[in-house]
Amino acid sequence: MGEAIFGLLGVLLGGIITAGSAYLLDRRREQADTERESRNCAIELKRAARLIDFELLRAQSAASICVEQRRWWSGDVSPLSTEAWQKNSGIIAPYLSDQAWGEVTTAVEAVDHLATARELAFELGQVADAVSDGTSERIAPMLRDLKLGRGALAPFARDVQAASGQAISFSQQRDEA
Repeated sequence: MGEAIFGLLGVLLGGIITAGSAYLLDRRREQADTERESRNCAIELKRAARLIDFELLRAQSAASICVEQRRWWSGDVSPLSTEAWQKNSGIIAPYLSDQAWGEVTTAVEAVDHLATARELAFELGQVADAVSDGTSERIAPMLRDLKLGRGALAPFARDVQAASGQAISFSQQRDEA
């Protein structure tokens, strides 16, 4: 009878150890999956932000030429585009605050307006001419909007450095947004 009790206790103890081990392994597996998913999401977010930022940077450079140098940018460069925005806006949208979303969408609209302004100048035969003061004054707000849009993307497109010199993690960037 004593042997049966010890046998039963051994079976119960073995079952508890097996169940506990399985539980701990499942938790570790879930944790690893969550971390992997978080890293993949951070990579996609940064990729989207950088591609969009590059389009805004190109437009910002073009607008700067118009405003500061009072001439149109070279026709040798590829046309301004919002293709990366069209493909990637859905990835970045959930992470931008309402204000940042407004700044980025306004900057994207500025890209289209700037491209249209150059096309119109080309159609009127004015591309070789200096940019007029009036045109420069109309482009200046677009330049400002492009800078604001790029600033709104900065926490996602660039490695933000904390005071300790360590890059801020994806979860910290998401919590700050």
